[in-house]
Amino acid sequence: MDDITSLELGNNEYLPQKRFLTFLMPKREYPIPKEGERKLHPEQSANFLYKAFFWWLFPLMKVGYARTLQPNDLWVLTDDLKVEHYTELFYFYLEQIKLKSQGKHVEKKCKERNESVEKSSVGLEEDLKDFVLSKWDIAFVIFFTFKRTLVIGTILAVISLFAMAFTPLLTKYLIRYVEARSLGLESNVGKSIGYSIGLALLMLLSGVTVNHYFYRGLLVGGSTKALLTNAILKKSLKLNAHGRHKFPTGKITSIITTDLARIEIALLFQPLIVALPAAAIVAIVILIVNIGVSAVIGIAAFIFFLGFISLGAKKLFTYRDAVSKITDKRVGLIKEILNNLKMIKFYSWEQPYHKRMIQVRNQEVNMILKIQTLRNVIYSLAMTLNGISAMIAFLVLYALKGKTANPANIFSSVSSFEMLSFFIFFLPQALSTSADMLMGFQRVGELLSAPEEESHELYITHDVQSEVAINVTNGFFSWDNFEDGNNDDDESDAKSDTTFKGLKNLNLTVKKGEFVVITGLVGTGKSSLLNALAGFMRCDSGEIEINGSLLLCGTPWIQNNTIRENILFGSEFDQEFYDRVIYSCSLHVDLANLPGGDFTEVGERGITLSGGQKARINLARAVYSDKSILLMDDVLSAVDSRVGKHILNQCLLGLLKKKTRILATHQLALIGKADRIIFVNSDGTIDVGTMTGLSASNSEFNKLMTFSKTETDDELDINIDTEIEKDPFEVSLVEVDEDDNLDYKLNKDVSKGKITSDEERAINQITNEVYANYIKYGSGKLSIWGFLILLTLVLSIATFCSIFTNTWLSFWISQKFPGKSNGFYIGIYVMLNLLAPIFVTMSFIVLITMTTISAKNLHLKAINNILYTPMTFMDTTPMGRILNRFTKDTDVLDNEISENLRFFCDSGAQIVGILVLLIIYIPWVACALPVVASIFILIANYYQASNREVKRLEAILRSFVFNNVNEVLSGMGVIKAYRSQKRFAKISDDLVNRANEAAFVQFANQRWIGIQLEIVASCLVCLVSLLCCFKVFHLNAASVGLLMTYAISISSQLSNLIRTFTEVENYMNSAERLCHYALKLPHEAAYTIDSTEPPSSWPSEGAIEFDKVNMKYRPELPLILKDLSFIISSSEKIGICGRTGAGKSSIMTALYRLSELESGRILIDGIDISTIGLKSLRSHLSIIPQDPVLFNGTIRSNLDPFGEHSDEWLWNSLRKSGILTATEIEEAQQLDKSTKSENLPKFHLDKVVESEGENFSLGERQLVSFARALVRESKILILDEATSSVDYETDNKIQTAIAREFSNCTILCIAHRLKTIINYDRILVMDKGQTKEFDSPWKLFNTPGSLFREMCNKSNITADDFVFRD
Repeated sequence: MDDITSLELGNNEYLPQKRFLTFLMPKREYPIPKEGERKLHPEQSANFLYKAFFWWLFPLMKVGYARTLQPNDLWVLTDDLKVEHYTELFYFYLEQIKLKSQGKHVEKKCKERNESVEKSSVGLEEDLKDFVLSKWDIAFVIFFTFKRTLVIGTILAVISLFAMAFTPLLTKYLIRYVEARSLGLESNVGKSIGYSIGLALLMLLSGVTVNHYFYRGLLVGGSTKALLTNAILKKSLKLNAHGRHKFPTGKITSIITTDLARIEIALLFQPLIVALPAAAIVAIVILIVNIGVSAVIGIAAFIFFLGFISLGAKKLFTYRDAVSKITDKRVGLIKEILNNLKMIKFYSWEQPYHKRMIQVRNQEVNMILKIQTLRNVIYSLAMTLNGISAMIAFLVLYALKGKTANPANIFSSVSSFEMLSFFIFFLPQALSTSADMLMGFQRVGELLSAPEEESHELYITHDVQSEVAINVTNGFFSWDNFEDGNNDDDESDAKSDTTFKGLKNLNLTVKKGEFVVITGLVGTGKSSLLNALAGFMRCDSGEIEINGSLLLCGTPWIQNNTIRENILFGSEFDQEFYDRVIYSCSLHVDLANLPGGDFTEVGERGITLSGGQKARINLARAVYSDKSILLMDDVLSAVDSRVGKHILNQCLLGLLKKKTRILATHQLALIGKADRIIFVNSDGTIDVGTMTGLSASNSEFNKLMTFSKTETDDELDINIDTEIEKDPFEVSLVEVDEDDNLDYKLNKDVSKGKITSDEERAINQITNEVYANYIKYGSGKLSIWGFLILLTLVLSIATFCSIFTNTWLSFWISQKFPGKSNGFYIGIYVMLNLLAPIFVTMSFIVLITMTTISAKNLHLKAINNILYTPMTFMDTTPMGRILNRFTKDTDVLDNEISENLRFFCDSGAQIVGILVLLIIYIPWVACALPVVASIFILIANYYQASNREVKRLEAILRSFVFNNVNEVLSGMGVIKAYRSQKRFAKISDDLVNRANEAAFVQFANQRWIGIQLEIVASCLVCLVSLLCCFKVFHLNAASVGLLMTYAISISSQLSNLIRTFTEVENYMNSAERLCHYALKLPHEAAYTIDSTEPPSSWPSEGAIEFDKVNMKYRPELPLILKDLSFIISSSEKIGICGRTGAGKSSIMTALYRLSELESGRILIDGIDISTIGLKSLRSHLSIIPQDPVLFNGTIRSNLDPFGEHSDEWLWNSLRKSGILTATEIEEAQQLDKSTKSENLPKFHLDKVVESEGENFSLGERQLVSFARALVRESKILILDEATSSVDYETDNKIQTAIAREFSNCTILCIAHRLKTIINYDRILVMDKGQTKEFDSPWKLFNTPGSLFREMCNKSNITADDFVFRD
């Protein structure tokens, strides 16, 4: 990473660190353990004392203090902490509770029909169709799974809160002792020492038990998050079409990233719902004993405010529900941007997408501000409730008795009210997080109840001795149609469906070892037929018999891993067979050209590979799986003629010769070599036979074949040597390429295979720059200093009002100012109590306004930077990592950081106020303060050294979990086809366990600091109470009561301060990462340059010149274009060909400036494109890319996402592209606007398009991409293998449309099918990034030894195929 970033890479290096106490530490090295040397988590084996004080952490903390911790320093989880253990329990209890709930559901249904269960007129399955696991079902399952830990945690919480509740009793006796001693009634010093030590020990007991309760709560939360992540992932792999529609990947991602994080936090607070009422009862009893009936009035005030808080919490539930829907919408939009960023850049849609993101984000932030404001009003009321309730009680007491009570009773009551306030303070937190948790449980329950794929009972798989591999009898197949009842966006309530009605009356027998080709027109159901045979399409009736192991090789899905791991896909490595697979799939040349060979990492979804390379790796994976039946979906569409011929010879008819092969394709050349042909008719039926037989019997097939000679003169040469039965390495080719003898393993450096950058990881503390940027983007016109001054001012007034309230109460009790009436004291006392909540609320609102605005601005700046970052960044950064910034990290900035900042500021202000108070009354405290402060700082420093790194490691390890989740969700089809669900579940388990290794240590670390600070605070309380008792400063009883009240609270305030500071710093990692994306991402060149803005008519000619162009994709990679020079005249049609990897698509990359040139220049109409803005360039070009992209929405939104053109214009583009005729458009326009999607024609503007266009075939998606290009009317059109997935008739249609509609345009067509381009004006033949040949097709064809002539010969193209012969 370049030096502009403040983030360093976590690369497992030994990094010694200098800390405060380094000079005291022994000078020894702590080597980083290897995988086999790692130790087990030590908690279970530790002794009681070490467990009680969390001292079992010392070995790790010692290492963390000496050097930066690395992942292998963490302990391996014991079996009882692993996710597998809890997952097993979860499913056990889930099954039990599910059965019970289903029984109740059926009973309820029967009751509605006035029937009994036994005599029900409806079947059980029918009754259970609408059954959904409720939020309470999931809650009970979680409880039973963790019941032991939850029960122990609840007991510890009760003990801790009871100890807190009894503290005021001891304070009362201590104040009485001081009062008695000041009157000379008490001389026994032993009592004072006993009270002081007893008070300190009671506080310590409370501190230790509360920390253990929190630890157990965090463990349960972390484990629940882990097991639910895996449960959701496993469920996602089982969902049927309806389930996938109801829970698209965006929604599943949102549940895993956002909802589970909230569930994790909420589980921490659940024991308090039991413990708080019990402790509150003790505090109430003490109050009644102290001040009698007036306490009841104070408690009534508590209950009144409690009701108010409950109403607020209820409103929070509503807001949270609303905001979760908006968050889902935002996450879905982000996923769309990230998945289709290249397309967005091609069409210069960055600004419209950013505007759409601003709209969604503003909606979300407005709702978050409402939630935060309401929550803060509730919190400020809860925090000042003790003062208000005490004030009411004492005023009633004064009204009844005409005087105040004695200091012991008054300040004991103040402490009790504070305890009650503390309990009430946690109640809104417990209630609001419970709301989030139940909402999360509800969504999890809905997902776990979603319908799953079911095997058709007549889909029979076996492996018997028989000649038949596949037998289908009377098969009727269809895709699921369903109402879109899951549309939260209110954008459309249409059905999602296609006009493809299914396959009918299939009767098919395929023999073992047969090579069968499926063909047909675009959209007739070729891929559907393969899915039907594989069992992925619903079988309405009929029988399918599969004899042997079957695999469907469909759309390429590439993992973010090495090429080798992508091919092995979990299988054992067999070098000899692997080499044969590599050769047969023509990957040996590509691997030979890569410095890392097959250890080269490919980017997420194979983004660093060409379409041909992705297709061949996908095929190699299928071949290596060694299944007996292979179903292949158009695996040769993205490869060039030379490679296609090699794969046909060596793979399909070579290495796979003994396998049963069924291939769906538009490559008509293959038909001649197939044993049989399956032609899919437009009505969903099939005809099976030989080419001769089908030509005679099927007019549609005959029509299709007219676009190619019957002797199959396409790009694949089928004149294969008859010695095909030899070993594949010895198969004789018509011509043996020089590349065929390459050894791809020679001189390979494994280390050079790495392309994915390491996760950004800072070490040591968060820099001031991050804090400054965070405040800067939230403070607006106030500026950083203006905001800090305002916050300090409001916070100081709030703290003064809060602390001086009780100080004034002590003045009143002791009648500090002689001659002043009780009314004087009461007036000021009431005023201070009323001002406190007002200023506390103001300080909170100032703070949360800044945090929320900062979160909004950083998120929008980050997404803006992603839109304008070079594609190389996307190629080398895993999707999960980027997605993590906009889900988990954004959620932290939206919700978590403001909570902790509020507590941190409040605790810090309270501690400063209390210390000032103590020093005023007992100056000796000032002498002890440096010692206590030093101990506090040293403990905090020792703790932070390891905790900071553990937290950062947890964030990195957690992002691996998200990467895996994202990858699994995107590759569900492939994972299911390979039956690899269990393997990916195991990978998920391992990744979750690694993340939890860090998380569980972090939980313990936080408790360690809490307990150590409790010890320090207890010592301070003991010191203050002894100084009060020994009459060193002649304090009266009221003053002692005041000081003890605040001294007792200092322990919780100190603990809160360090905990919230740590949490803030931990959460600032999220701010740091978002700041990095918002401020420091690499940027593309300027988007607009006003000074060089070309005229609006540019390019008017469309002339293109490449002048000595050199280009590489990344600085460390070799040149992909080398001294490339050529000139294209206005309106010229240029065909570009060459083998895979020759640099054909790189021309398009250079034209669009997706990668900037190393040297040379490109001119369009005489203007150097490097001198103009990217928008000016890209918005004047049109492209139909190799991988056609459709967005979730409608045909209209896909053609014109931002409503820039009229419907008439869009209909016209559909007509020009040949998708619809004028008559069909006229009929479509006459349809009622309320017509549901399933009743609309396939290409109607209002037709719903599923996520990634999954309800359209690949060929249909390419047609829509072509129509999209027509909408723009650019002078220059680039076709990047744009017709590779359509049949010959459609290809011919498109080429005719191009000739007609773009006759005055310059066209660059990158093609694999030579027939597509042989009648273009000129042909550019590329080889290894250079111009090999550039002339008219006829001249090149007639040039002896030309590479183009060689390719034509291989494709059986003859002189008769050339229309233009210049």
